[in-house]
Amino acid sequence: MLPMFRTLFLLLSLPLSLAAQNAGKSDILLYSLLKTADSTWRAEAPRFLTVFNRGGYNNQPNFFNNNELWLTAQFRNDTTQTDLVALDLLRKTETRVTATPTTAEYSPTPMPGGKRFSAVRVEENGQQRLWSFPMDRSDPGRPEFPNIYNVGYHCWLQDTLVAFFIVGEDGEPHTLQVAGVKKQKLKWVASNIGRCMAKKSDGKLLFVQKATAQTWYLKTWDPRTNIQEIVLKMLPGTEDFALLPDGTFLCGSGSKLYQYHPRHDTDWNLLADLGKYAVKKITRLAASKDGKLAVVVQ
Repeated sequence: MLPMFRTLFLLLSLPLSLAAQNAGKSDILLYSLLKTADSTWRAEAPRFLTVFNRGGYNNQPNFFNNNELWLTAQFRNDTTQTDLVALDLLRKTETRVTATPTTAEYSPTPMPGGKRFSAVRVEENGQQRLWSFPMDRSDPGRPEFPNIYNVGYHCWLQDTLVAFFIVGEDGEPHTLQVAGVKKQKLKWVASNIGRCMAKKSDGKLLFVQKATAQTWYLKTWDPRTNIQEIVLKMLPGTEDFALLPDGTFLCGSGSKLYQYHPRHDTDWNLLADLGKYAVKKITRLAASKDGKLAVVVQ
């Protein structure tokens, strides 16, 4: 069984300055999203979620439901690996889901059906594979694709189909590939991709492709037709995004949050500037179905 423990954490009102953070460290802020009369969004009521690991690594948030946010954490007193942490936003508790001394886990993701979750595990020999674990912690987990290695990130498109970010070796580009649970064979989709992937309500995969060093596009890929389409150009240097239930895309650039809706907009529009909270850089984003937004900041 996976080791775990539960401790209290605080949802504090956001201070005007996030206390000094070490280089490479990150924290997570939680916002409430409110829709305005012109169908755009405002980000309000910021809360600092990662006080339990202030100064540590807190990243890759993912909503398992509207009030349960999972993330990858590396604690300041443990610099050898990352573990998975679940935050209950109603009970204001933190659960360390994994506490494995010889492996690292990251990118927690709920699996279709709700009985298991998946995560990338860096194993004792350094290999990175996709594992799954029971939500009730009743078994120690298993590799879902035993013969697929160099997994960086993943996204479930169906209960039998997964999209993989495969890490390029020896200077080769990172690639987007998919595999079915039954055949366990990779199929190439695209090269030079970003780390963020998401599934649309119509079953298409969203991802970022880096066409050149300066030009990156948000694209869709349809697993039924194998057709790729460009949604819009990403802001310079931005590879992370989130999709809201109404079809609005969010991304961050520097300290600023931006929004784009295909029906209303022709480009990214400013949603909020978090610089007043001493935020210098926004990276990953995660949105819940009921209007919560988790923002990874440095």
